[in-house]
Amino acid sequence: MDKMLRAADANYDKNPDIKWNFTKFLVDKSGNVIHRFEPTDDMAAVARAVDDLFAL
Repeated sequence: MDKMLRAADANYDKNPDIKWNFTKFLVDKSGNVIHRFEPTDDMAAVARAVDDLFAL
């Protein structure tokens, strides 16, 4: 996926636009966006962020 996105925009990871419908947002119970994950991000990083949020 990274290769495909870079072909369309070499700096896609620095552009704040949502590039793909698989972009994920971690939202707290108050509705605040805590973190944004691109489709190319490792799911282990997403899981760690969720675990960290629940540990608060």
